[in-house]
Amino acid sequence: MEKITIMYFKKSYLKNPPCNPQFLGKKKQLLTRILIIIYVLLLTEGILRKWIFPEFGRVLFFIRDPFVIWAYWLGLRLNLWSRPHPLFLGGLSFAIIALLLAVYEAFFEEISPVFIFYGFRNYFLYIPLPFLMERALSKEQLDKVAKWTLLYSIPMAPLCFLQTISPSDSPINAGFAQDPELAYKNLGVYGEIQRASGTFTFVLGLSLFIASCLGFFIYLLFKNKNQKFLKGFLTWIVGGAVLVNILVSGSRMAFILCFLVLVGSLIAGLRSGLIKQSINFIIVLVIMAIVSVFFSLTIFSNIVGAMQERWTGASENEGGYLMLERIAGDLIRFIDVMDNVPFLGFGIGTAGNAYTILQGEQSLYVEDDWSRNIYELGPLFGLLYLAYRFSLVIYLGLRCWKATAILKNPLPLILYSFVGPILFNGQITSQGTANGYGWIFTGFCLVASRIIPTSSPERPYNTLFRTML
Repeated sequence: MEKITIMYFKKSYLKNPPCNPQFLGKKKQLLTRILIIIYVLLLTEGILRKWIFPEFGRVLFFIRDPFVIWAYWLGLRLNLWSRPHPLFLGGLSFAIIALLLAVYEAFFEEISPVFIFYGFRNYFLYIPLPFLMERALSKEQLDKVAKWTLLYSIPMAPLCFLQTISPSDSPINAGFAQDPELAYKNLGVYGEIQRASGTFTFVLGLSLFIASCLGFFIYLLFKNKNQKFLKGFLTWIVGGAVLVNILVSGSRMAFILCFLVLVGSLIAGLRSGLIKQSINFIIVLVIMAIVSVFFSLTIFSNIVGAMQERWTGASENEGGYLMLERIAGDLIRFIDVMDNVPFLGFGIGTAGNAYTILQGEQSLYVEDDWSRNIYELGPLFGLLYLAYRFSLVIYLGLRCWKATAILKNPLPLILYSFVGPILFNGQITSQGTANGYGWIFTGFCLVASRIIPTSSPERPYNTLFRTML
């Protein structure tokens, strides 16, 4: 009986899922809602961990993961994993190798399964997500994501302002946890000014949110008047909120990412042939620059002044305001790490925050993500993982470059200017929010750059992966 049940299950759901249109429609609708929930949890996870359920903060770190697994299961039932993309197969193959390596480390290197699970999750759990998002989400739904992300930036602005002027140990910064070990430590800017984290648990999350909002806002400016998902004064309210968030963030990373998004947006406008919209965008950019100068000299003078002091002080050791020495160090430091790690590395998950908190100091101090990949996976597998990241960055860039011109839509390149640096050298294997932003926005990028042949007779969710360079 058990054998018959398994055979029926495979036949019914794995090989030939139900063809009832109503069934498929409901399941696909459920899948899209789950994918949106994963993104919403990325934005609001800090609210749950810091202020609502602070005693469960460490457990809630994994709150998105059950929804990710559920989405994968629904994708299987809807046959969305057929004809997978080569980069998806490459990531899956690497995950299998890493799993075998993890089993070896658990038995012979005596590394706790807790750290192995944590590390494996950070490296591989989210890799299939963007490829599933490409097949399940529509461009109309992506516009709704952009709309609600921009609206979310409105309440974020006063929250960030209050965080910068509040003490580091105040509940708005540290959370409501009674246990000091569960309190969130805020990084200062200069003097009594704190770095804002918004609804995230760490300042990096806010930096990523601000840059993504700027990209969505620029995309809104490029859209035709009858196609805008925000209109009238609401557009300028959102623009003001994005500007305020940038000014009060206290984060150099936010400014750098926003600069990259601005450059990418200018290129995207020209590449898409929207010359008139590009000129209007430049005009709006000049207006926002003037307004930001006014705010910097008046309302936010203390915050911006502290930011200038911090940036000036740090620039002496990091190669100037552009941080050239620091950036160069992050790009070559992994070479030195290769000479000091064993062939199979120190073990997946041993360079993460969980290992440092529960186990103690690392054998080597690694801060940038490339060095962390070499440290945990060893020279061979670490370099292979880096090669996978580079391949994804190159493929995504070429695809967005082509799609922007064909679709006459700047969004693919705008999104790529944001997510490309994260995939390239961001902390996607060590910091939970960066991990979520990297893979989720890769999915948004794939959706935006999707080109579906109009003559294809097949159903959209079975043909979405056929768009190749």
